[in-house]
Amino acid sequence: MSVRKLLFCCICNKCPGFTESSSSASNDNKRSLKSGNELIDWIRLGNSGVDLTGVGGRVRIVCPAELKKHCTKDDAWLAIRGRVYNITHYLPYHPGGAEELMRGAGRDATELFDKIHPWINYDSLLVKCLVGNLRSDTPDNDIFFDASDSFPESDLLISSSKAGVQITNRNYITNFTTPPKKKIPYLQAENSQNSRKIKSLKQDEALFPGFLGTLHVLKREAYAEDVPPAIFFDWEQTLTKLTVAIYTGPMSNPSTYSQIAERNLLIKVTVNGWIRTIKLITEDSLLESLHTSIIAHKAESKIWKCCGEVTIGPASKDFSPQIMSFKVVDNKKLTHDTRLLTITPCFGTVIIPIGHHIRIHQTIAGSEYIRSYTPVSNYWIDSKSHNNTYLHLAIKRYDNGILSPMLTTLSFKDDLKVSGPHGTFALHKLKLIKTILLLAAGSGITPMLGVIKFMLSRTNPLCERVQLLFFNKTEKDIMFQEGFEELANRDQRFTVVHILSNASSTWTGCKGRINIELISAVLIGGSMTYEEDSLFICVCGPTEFSYAALKILKNLRIGESSIYVFTG
Repeated sequence: MSVRKLLFCCICNKCPGFTESSSSASNDNKRSLKSGNELIDWIRLGNSGVDLTGVGGRVRIVCPAELKKHCTKDDAWLAIRGRVYNITHYLPYHPGGAEELMRGAGRDATELFDKIHPWINYDSLLVKCLVGNLRSDTPDNDIFFDASDSFPESDLLISSSKAGVQITNRNYITNFTTPPKKKIPYLQAENSQNSRKIKSLKQDEALFPGFLGTLHVLKREAYAEDVPPAIFFDWEQTLTKLTVAIYTGPMSNPSTYSQIAERNLLIKVTVNGWIRTIKLITEDSLLESLHTSIIAHKAESKIWKCCGEVTIGPASKDFSPQIMSFKVVDNKKLTHDTRLLTITPCFGTVIIPIGHHIRIHQTIAGSEYIRSYTPVSNYWIDSKSHNNTYLHLAIKRYDNGILSPMLTTLSFKDDLKVSGPHGTFALHKLKLIKTILLLAAGSGITPMLGVIKFMLSRTNPLCERVQLLFFNKTEKDIMFQEGFEELANRDQRFTVVHILSNASSTWTGCKGRINIELISAVLIGGSMTYEEDSLFICVCGPTEFSYAALKILKNLRIGESSIYVFTG
């Protein structure tokens, strides 16, 4: 179901085909992960932009003969259920040790993987390592490629219950995990006998998983506007923390809001326009919510027998973004006339979906004024403190503006009223897209940043090309220019072209405004190759820019279903 299910075995010493006697015999093989090689560190590495595939990020077909060649610690591939993963970078993060994982390198590990822990969502754990699909050499062999290559159970991944591992809570909500094949029975957390066996666990960080519940609204393959999506959740605890994880399915692009008041934990999850409320009345008091994974501190350090009373509200389409109190954390220069304002909610946590925005509400002289801003992810921010509760806003100052002069001069701990998320962008529309063209002008670049990051991630392995045309007045107006250059050098699928309308005499790049000649040169002139049904175009900028772009695309006979315009 998730990465947490892998940890379930480590704590419980329970695993299919694994007995208490074998657990006792394996005590000498237990191993603690080095500092910096824990689960959360692996997640951070996957989100850092580093190519973990070793093949440039493009999904490819892998034949059994090629798979066999990648069987060393410096170059290790592993096949599970027809998908090939480059596990080279994951080796130091494996709880059972690199040596045990290497026993499956260069082979198809599906059969034995399913025997040991079939409920683990390996694709979620290794999604950033996906090399491609394993080619079957026999007509009916969709999973295993050669019976002669089979090997004994002890030669594959050891049961995770054999590894004593220092565990850190995960701190993310994933939007690509899939539901479990079967439920894992609830296990009381206060099993002192098993707890004593895990000698390498720090007592205050030991993870005690518990099965909170699963809500399965409807399982379907196609997206339907009139049917609420499936949602799954579970919980885990340490002596000092409670973690509730929400799973929402592939391409769901969820937004979440959580708030704590003593023993009451309220979680609102919105997926594809449907909102569902989960309310927990916990066994004991909680203090605060720290991260987007809904991790809360316990008022008293102890292990609970259960999570508490759970109430699940019915799915509803009646979603009105609420106004929340935020405080300013930082305000720093982004360009000569744009500030990067970092804010955080005063209570709870908020996750804004890709392509959605928030609105700042400010009352001036008795009148309310509202401005829309799309948060910029940590991926694009040069900051040492990437707190997942922060929202980063690129705010351009207009001297004659009503709100921007005030917003760009805010200081630490200043208050703001914020509502959100707002927007209609549906991430699942990009599921089969191979080529995407982004037309952005000025601060219209901000919603494109999330789209770029998603398209080039392993969550969307079909992507072959991301082309950004970024329109500005002068060179000093270009936001995130260094980030674009670094990304283009790191990933050949990404290309950025800067077009300036008031360029200096030293500018050697493109000049002018958006026009049909420029766009047709990109789409038709050969700089982009694409199939009509696998092309998508996003547009964002001032109203006049968006109208001009739409008119040009219409004249080029680009269908409306292949275009999305971000509006505030």
